[in-house]
Amino acid sequence: MKAFSVLSRLGLASIFSSFVVSSQVQDASSTSSDTTAGSVFITPAKDLAFALNVPDNSTTDIYFSFMMPTGISWGAIGLGSNHMAGALILLVYPSASGNNVTLSPRLGSGHTEPVYTPDIKIEALSGTGLNNDTYTFNGRCSSCRSWLDGSGKIDVKSTTQNMLYATGEDDNNLKSDSFEAPLKMHYNYGTFTMDMVHATGPAGVPIIDTAEDSKLVATVQGLSKEGKKDVKAMMHAIIMVLTFVGLYPFGVFVLRLGSWVRWHGINQAFAFVLTIIGSSLGFSISGTYNRSKKFNTAHQVIGILIFIFIFAQFAIGFLNHRKFKQTQQKTKMAPIHVWMGRVIIIMGVINGFLGFPLAQSSQFNYVLAGLVLFIFPGMLLILVVKRFLQKRWEKRKNQPNGYDLEPWLQTNNQAGNGSAQEIPGQNASIPGMASYAPYQANGMKTVDLGPPQNTREYV
Repeated sequence: MKAFSVLSRLGLASIFSSFVVSSQVQDASSTSSDTTAGSVFITPAKDLAFALNVPDNSTTDIYFSFMMPTGISWGAIGLGSNHMAGALILLVYPSASGNNVTLSPRLGSGHTEPVYTPDIKIEALSGTGLNNDTYTFNGRCSSCRSWLDGSGKIDVKSTTQNMLYATGEDDNNLKSDSFEAPLKMHYNYGTFTMDMVHATGPAGVPIIDTAEDSKLVATVQGLSKEGKKDVKAMMHAIIMVLTFVGLYPFGVFVLRLGSWVRWHGINQAFAFVLTIIGSSLGFSISGTYNRSKKFNTAHQVIGILIFIFIFAQFAIGFLNHRKFKQTQQKTKMAPIHVWMGRVIIIMGVINGFLGFPLAQSSQFNYVLAGLVLFIFPGMLLILVVKRFLQKRWEKRKNQPNGYDLEPWLQTNNQAGNGSAQEIPGQNASIPGMASYAPYQANGMKTVDLGPPQNTREYV
């Protein structure tokens, strides 16, 4: 991932003096009554900065500030825990126009996409928006100290309050005004602790020092992971594209190209196993994201139908082959097997084009389209050329080839008349051997054939 630095993009802290409500400049080491108190956290990759203020004159409010460069798809801070389960997650991403910021309060429930909760009320304050290639959200929350009926909370008296963070990949795919915008899996994530006592003081949006050498303020970095990918989703996509664009069509291809039934069966059996593996990964992934938990998207519905069809297709193919070996005759199951296979391949390819947008990765549809336009026409072209050459060879094989050196091998019809086949070396003017009486072995008088004839070859 390209390293986006909030601090390097923001430059001097004075650039953002107009982004804060407080007119006072914060001293990072001071929480005196005449300054806005705050604890500040900056991710190791410097792709997200977060500052928190706990007003000493309120028992419900907190003030906070987010900063995130435009290259990052989304950023999030989890309050109250170092695990997603039970944490209150403040999620920010670009608005639909790209010129503002959407903040979505969500509740974590484990290693799944957090769910939007309307119970958390957050007010956007002055300075929120896009400035100098940096998204900033300054806010006040009146219900962020306690949630889920008190089972989730932040302890404003703690000097080591657990927090977590996460950022999305380096892309601009996510732009939405909706609080329930779909996410891709986090790319960087980790934990930290925050000194809430240090953050307590006069109310106001805390300042984030944007100098290049800026350091954490009253926070301690914990776990830090970078470059995480949704491996299950990647393997699901790779296996399914390989199967429906590669293996299944190739199985049909080898059968049409050389009638290689054994290789057709082995190939389709391997593709069948891979389809089961890929589908299982798809079912597992569906429970990770809010958009797919109900199994009601077009991609999932078609995928379930295909999953059922491949079992029927495999069974019909097996029974058809076994019956053919017994009878050596075409069965009624053959056309069903052929047409069901064609339908499954077409449905699988269409479902691939539906799957990438569901995974928030529509750009891969171009790759899929390229594979389809290269592989399918390529196989078809080879089969057409093979058919053409086969017909030409058969035509040449059956075509007469000039003078026949052995005309006596022709059938009566090939000879051009219905007369009896002539015996080699016999002239038409000489009677056939059948006209001569045979020698009578029983002593009867034989027929006199006359004087011997000189041998002569008739052509």
